[in-house]
Amino acid sequence: MQKAVVFCYIQNFEFKYIKRGNKMQKTTRRQFVQQMATTIGGIALSGPTMLFAQNKPIKIGVYAPSHCSLPPVHAFHMKLYQKNGVNVEIVYCKEMLDIVNKLYAGDVEFAQLMSPIILQMHSGQMKSKHVPLAVTQVLGTNGGILGISSQSKIKKIQDLAGKCIGVHSPLMVHYLIMQLLLDKYGLSQKNVDIKTVPMHRIRQALVSGEIDGFINPEPLPALLESQSISRSLLQTRMFWLNHPCCLLTCRKSYFKKNQQMVEDVTRATATSCLMLNSIAMRKSQIEKIYAFHTPFNKIPLEQLQQAFQPRRSDFFPFPFLSSAYVIVEQMKKAKLLPESLKVKAFAKDVFQSNFAMRIIEQASSLVPGTSIPSSIERNETFKLI
Repeated sequence: MQKAVVFCYIQNFEFKYIKRGNKMQKTTRRQFVQQMATTIGGIALSGPTMLFAQNKPIKIGVYAPSHCSLPPVHAFHMKLYQKNGVNVEIVYCKEMLDIVNKLYAGDVEFAQLMSPIILQMHSGQMKSKHVPLAVTQVLGTNGGILGISSQSKIKKIQDLAGKCIGVHSPLMVHYLIMQLLLDKYGLSQKNVDIKTVPMHRIRQALVSGEIDGFINPEPLPALLESQSISRSLLQTRMFWLNHPCCLLTCRKSYFKKNQQMVEDVTRATATSCLMLNSIAMRKSQIEKIYAFHTPFNKIPLEQLQQAFQPRRSDFFPFPFLSSAYVIVEQMKKAKLLPESLKVKAFAKDVFQSNFAMRIIEQASSLVPGTSIPSSIERNETFKLI
């Protein structure tokens, strides 16, 4: 009779052993999880009990119900973190600045943050202290809408001349896309007023005529469209296909010291992204999340499905270095980063694309039909509509 398999687990995840007979065999964490799943009927991958959970949960700060917060929330409720052997707590924050402060203070280990915020933090341009960061994956792609008042006569981009467009922050990629869009169409802030309007005020600003339009990630645009307050002039993906929005980040020091933990958290979140990015799976996965008590329940399911429909909002998780180059260049033009900054060197210091390539290769095996990037860079194109 085969002897029972026993295991020894050391909390910092550095050593795992599987015993067969009188031999102790060292194995990788992933092999360990798979072995335990086979040995005891899959409980490590699908059961409610965590075989190995650190005492203190790993905290991920998110801003929900935003487009890019969906993957961590989905990964949590679908037990993807648990299946990767990680005890995670989702920390819901009222605004991005709250997430920034929690990351600075060490109150969260990982954060959903807008890409320009991460780059400013890494460069030391934020008002708070300088904290180098590491980006391990993208949380959302596309997902932006240039919307205009439903009463407006604006029909094309050129009609924006002399108008006022609201943005909730200059530190979001959609603000940079707006700048790039104006430049490509021969416009600028000399003839298009870009006004910072807090997200909770965009609806009223449109209704009152304070602004003629806005650019914002989902689900706000879908909600305003459903109320006949706005209509879509442009989906940002139509201009810059598969552009990143928010990113998953952690302190650079944490990334270096806790590589296995970072891999496990990123693998789980990337798997969620790939599931949500699947056209065949997305609708059912959103319905599953809606069954839990999360901030996404504040939005009617019909509008949520509209906001996150394929091609309008997507979730491909790979952090292409070429996308980082574009964002850094635009931030320099907008004087959000120093002009002296070396674009490629700076981007490579933040975007951990080689690390991410290894993770997406692992995650893709769990989601049928997933494509793996052939390179950490791609051709970034901007299409005039």
